Amino acid sequence: MSGAGRGRQPDVRRVRASEVQEEKTLPIAGWLLVLNGKHKGEDFRLREGKNTVGSAPDCDVVLTDGHISTKHAHITVKRASDTGGAYSLIDLDSTNGTFLNDNQERVSKSDVIDNDVIVFGTTRCKFKGV
Repeated sequence: MSGAGRGRQPDVRRVRASEVQEEKTLPIAGWLLVLNGKHKGEDFRLREGKNTVGSAPDCDVVLTDGHISTKHAHITVKRASDTGGAYSLIDLDSTNGTFLNDNQERVSKSDVIDNDVIVFGTTRCKFKGV
């Protein structure tokens, strides 16, 4: 009798690893350039789909700043063509908020465009779309 006949669960780790590998092969659709703080000058590539920004090591964009929540925000990229796409920013109920273009009001959800400045907690980033 095979393992499947005994009600054995599929190998979740193998499925997850293949999903991670697939995500890493998605084309780069933008990036964030950090403008201040301990990550100043670093850039983080954004891929098609949902990109999580936060201080947790499993985030797509890891910013180790005491003002950034574990899972702070998502930047979602939907490619319309090879030369452009739609980008949205969603705050994940972060403690210190997400701000856009020096606006003093916290963002819950907003579209973003090339050269927008996004502030996660106190970390300022310039958004660059492809």
